[in-house]
Amino acid sequence: MNFITNQPQKNPLLYNRWPWHVMFWSGYSLFRLWPYYITVTYFNHVFLQYMLLSELFFVAPLYFTIYIYKRLFIPRKYMVYFIAGIVLWIFYLYVRTAFQFYYLQDQPAFKNNTFSDIFINNVAVVIVFFLFITACKYFKDGYIAQQYETERKEQQLMAEVNNLKSQIVPHFLFNTLNNLYGLSVEKSDKLPDLMLRLSDLLRHSLYETQKPHVDINEEIKMLKSYIELERVRLEDDLELNFENAVPPGATNNIAPLLLIVFVENAFKHSRLVQSQPVDITIKTSLENNRFTMIVKNNYNSQKEDSIQGIGLTNVRRRLELLYPRQHELTISQDAVYYTVNLELQLETDNLK
Repeated sequence: MNFITNQPQKNPLLYNRWPWHVMFWSGYSLFRLWPYYITVTYFNHVFLQYMLLSELFFVAPLYFTIYIYKRLFIPRKYMVYFIAGIVLWIFYLYVRTAFQFYYLQDQPAFKNNTFSDIFINNVAVVIVFFLFITACKYFKDGYIAQQYETERKEQQLMAEVNNLKSQIVPHFLFNTLNNLYGLSVEKSDKLPDLMLRLSDLLRHSLYETQKPHVDINEEIKMLKSYIELERVRLEDDLELNFENAVPPGATNNIAPLLLIVFVENAFKHSRLVQSQPVDITIKTSLENNRFTMIVKNNYNSQKEDSIQGIGLTNVRRRLELLYPRQHELTISQDAVYYTVNLELQLETDNLK
């Protein structure tokens, strides 16, 4: 689902050579299994000894091919690489054929073979081996380069998400402190209670935002705390309807501080209404891992330019990064009300 976490998982194929060698030699062993079976079943044990010893000859041109690949193919000296590789493998074939005649010269099943027949018949085979090893090396390097690029992009996205997330708290704090400043000037009795509620919200934002995801009910709980803070501040000037249909036992996770932006924005812009109370409706629900949130508030149409701000721009970008193709955000307005409709496909914490 979401690819951005605090600690990206290390890919063993990206940072270690040995898994590639294990995969190659495992595949090679399976490829050679049938010739070994034929040799053990139908030929003298001397032929098996020769095959085992000849494998040692194979290791040298294999790793020397990898060496010249780095020195010639990667710097794009393709012609020199292929000429050097073909010469190397033909020389290997010559040495192996000479060893074969030396080791098996006394075997009746081998006496009818000639050096030239064996050598010429296997030239195409060793060239195919050379091309196959080149293709394997090319695929490996291409895969690693692609994974490095993917990891680099993920780290950039993670840095951007963390930066966006870090902007939310100062933005939220700035708007809330403005409210508290107004009350302090008035020497309101509401101030101590509001300071305590703000302290709880900041404690949540300090610890929970360090996680890539939080429990959906914890995020709803934070919304309720913020709503209570505003309810205490506004009292009779607030008409609020909050309907939460998220099951208490829900095991879904959500990015922290993603929802409070919409609620905080609703209170901020409803505050611009001068002739009537602040009217806000908030509805949250969760069904089949699909989370829905609707926030509707009245606003001053004469000051609609102030509706778009840092918070909404920030949250749009976070949704794009964290929930690509997994969210729908619709923002609409009429002459009286401003409405946000968010639908989000959430992950499930299966450990609960």
